[in-house]
Amino acid sequence: MTVLLPSLYRAGCAGLVLAAQVTAGTAVAAPTLSAPNALAHLADRRPLTGRVLDGADQAPLSFCSVGIKGSNRGTTTDANGAFKLDVEDGDILVISYVGYEPREIPVPAGESTISISLKSTTHTMADVVVVGNRASEARTNVELPVPVDVLSAKEITKTGQTELGQMIHFLAPSFNSTKHAISNVTSYVDPATLRGLGPDQTLVLVNGKRRHQSSALNVNNVVGRGSVGTDLNAIPTAAIERVEILRDGAAAQYGSDAIAGIVNLVLKKAPRGGTVTGNYGISKLGDGDTYDAGVNFGLPVGKRDGFFNTTVQLHHNEPTDRSGDYTGAVYSTKPEEDAALVAQNGFNRHVTTYGTAKNTMGQLFYNAETKLGEAWTLYSFGGYSRKDMTAYGFYRQPSNKKRAVLSLFPNGYNPVFPAKVQDLASTVGVRRTTGSGWNLDFSAGFGGNTIETFANHTVNPSYGSNSPTSFYTGTNKFGQGLINANVSKSLKNIGSLKSLSVAYGSELRVERYQLEAGDDASWMKGPVTTNSPDVGSSGREGIGAQNAVKRTRNNVGLYADVLSDITEALLVDVAARVERYSDFGTNVSGKISTRYKFSNLFSVRGSLNRGFRAPSMHQLYYSNNADAQWLTINGVFDSYPIAHLRNDNAYVRALGVEKLKAETTLDYNLGFTAQIGPNLQVTADMYQIDIKDRIVISGQLDATKDPLAPVFQGSGIAQVQFFSNALDTRTRGLDVVAAYRQNISKDQEVNLSASMMLNATKVQGGVRTPAQLSSLSTGLIDRVMIGLIEVAQPRSKAIVSASYRYKKLEGMLRATRFGEVTAIQTTPELDQTFRAKTVADASLSYSFNPRINLTVGANNIFDVYPDKIAFPSLTASGQTPYTRFTSQFGFMGAYYFTTVRYSF
Repeated sequence: MTVLLPSLYRAGCAGLVLAAQVTAGTAVAAPTLSAPNALAHLADRRPLTGRVLDGADQAPLSFCSVGIKGSNRGTTTDANGAFKLDVEDGDILVISYVGYEPREIPVPAGESTISISLKSTTHTMADVVVVGNRASEARTNVELPVPVDVLSAKEITKTGQTELGQMIHFLAPSFNSTKHAISNVTSYVDPATLRGLGPDQTLVLVNGKRRHQSSALNVNNVVGRGSVGTDLNAIPTAAIERVEILRDGAAAQYGSDAIAGIVNLVLKKAPRGGTVTGNYGISKLGDGDTYDAGVNFGLPVGKRDGFFNTTVQLHHNEPTDRSGDYTGAVYSTKPEEDAALVAQNGFNRHVTTYGTAKNTMGQLFYNAETKLGEAWTLYSFGGYSRKDMTAYGFYRQPSNKKRAVLSLFPNGYNPVFPAKVQDLASTVGVRRTTGSGWNLDFSAGFGGNTIETFANHTVNPSYGSNSPTSFYTGTNKFGQGLINANVSKSLKNIGSLKSLSVAYGSELRVERYQLEAGDDASWMKGPVTTNSPDVGSSGREGIGAQNAVKRTRNNVGLYADVLSDITEALLVDVAARVERYSDFGTNVSGKISTRYKFSNLFSVRGSLNRGFRAPSMHQLYYSNNADAQWLTINGVFDSYPIAHLRNDNAYVRALGVEKLKAETTLDYNLGFTAQIGPNLQVTADMYQIDIKDRIVISGQLDATKDPLAPVFQGSGIAQVQFFSNALDTRTRGLDVVAAYRQNISKDQEVNLSASMMLNATKVQGGVRTPAQLSSLSTGLIDRVMIGLIEVAQPRSKAIVSASYRYKKLEGMLRATRFGEVTAIQTTPELDQTFRAKTVADASLSYSFNPRINLTVGANNIFDVYPDKIAFPSLTASGQTPYTRFTSQFGFMGAYYFTTVRYSF
């Protein structure tokens, strides 16, 4: 039976040392020893000295991992490749080192010295992966019938980024995650997407288990509008061993949300040693100072192969500011009068902070495993993170009588929006392999996200001079509990089949969504009625008591997955899953995938998936009676109070809108993998993803005019929006990845890679509109929402990188080309396409010794910015020169960094 043992990291001359992934048989129970026998057993041990060498040129391998199989005894080689370890006859040495094939060698009987040679694995470019295969047999990413990208810890840290979402963004062309400014809760949780779909259409796993989503629903006009994703940046990068990205629908295997694919984060498992990392960076303009420090270390647990791996990471970045000067009226709408007052008061028109939010973050994660007797293994992982973030709003000028409170802010005010973002998760489970070869895995876990929001340096205009200037605006909460049972078995040579792997299991998931009301003054209407003032804390209205909610639902899923090597060449995988949700019903998913090897150097692969995504609890239960959104209505860009109503609201029902149901998908994938010589690997995959009944937010509909007016008469609602299953979409794309690796000599190594994504999403057919709303002049779903789905993300993205190591020095160059994006407005004349841009990064690393490494580098070394907004009316009177509605790579400009890493 083949199993994947933990990948262990040890310090080495290149930074981290990858330990063995070995093939093992059924474990043999160790004899139970009485105390006297145990002492005699210890007396049988003797010292063994040895050296570990490169098999090609016999160069010593320093800080190589040497351990005794089945125990926690081990050591590392010194700078000369030498080691010393107490052994006894019958012990098996496990030797591993990054870039080399691991070896298992029996201790030579009676010998006191040994010399061991390791074979370079430069030619072995495939990575053993967990995701994409529910069967028990581990396979490499190129052996699977579906495309999987594997990003190692070394690769993601080389990007110079300090947050996980940005790291993956600059490594995987099909993945996008960019930061947004002045976008409410989107400033706290970066939308992350795969294959051009929504943030909620990608499932995130940690160690193969479902990670909880954020509590914040994105209702603003930015990428991912109407969706809720998973906060990847809440997971410390120092804890990650590798990132696996499955670019294929997998709802039949993993459940709801896995429409675009899966991101699986595998945590480190080292039982000894660790790393200390420090990073500092700053933008070319001298802002955005970033400090990041992380410690990862492992401790052995128990007598055999147990570990407790811990990561502590601290992060702080100052905000960046790329705003322009405010050009609008300040004190008076009469230009001459206003100019005189501006001069008289010495008013500074640079009033807004527009850029990356301020962020102070602390993270504590763990990953642990130990034996329970001879049969069972106990495992657990999880962690806690907290982000104290500060985002900023638009300037409120004193000439705007609806928002001004001159007694408190005679020169106007610029709201500040702090938030406390907390994530907590933990999973505990047991697993074993029975004597007959069945793999059993049972686990339970919980996870949750809480976002407490505030508004400072602002007012509730309807309270006038009695208004507070700081508000607690409410809390968003989301949590989930999971119970899993998974069973699998791999068999060889079953009848005419080369192999047969069977997996089945079940999952019970309980989810809870909660909105807690803010301070009364943050949402209530005050006594002032002059000038029809805005109600609520300006810039971020609090969650009202009428919108507070606490809802729970449960879900039960059952799945089965059968994978078989029918012949040496042909592999087929068939999976099915049924899930029942307590709030909307049952859904069934199915998948068939296959891979055919024409030779060991060339394979074709393909899959057909029928998947689904259940409506999130946020989409079902979020509401806000006066959600302030910055929109262009009738050519005027301003903040408008929009009533976001729940889908089950009586008003929405009266409009003929049906109850939300699951999105369903049918997607097709076809590709190939090719090994061209020993060092070059190429993969290409094309796909089509058809989504039916896509859940989207309606346009901002005028409730005072027909056909809505008869329904909303007397409600006090002027503008309204809500969710419905209004669209069908089709996404087509092509992913190509090429990688070349070559060890020129023991002192020189070259790595080259090139990858590309082409992608386009189109709405199919018309907007599904209830008969009662068929006369809407603007349409149920406006062109802005359709634009966010179709053209707000790059339709192409290409990444080319090269690294070269000579002895202790290593250099890296990377260029990323982001395709054009388009910001669609309510008025076609204001649409703007932002040109494709290429961003270049470079770094240089030097290893002073096998333990200490220094890296200096620059991201966006040519200081490239996206195109500026072409229409002054969309810049909030000059405050936002770069669009808020879409983003290719942000607008920080050049960024310089240095990183110090110490391995122990």
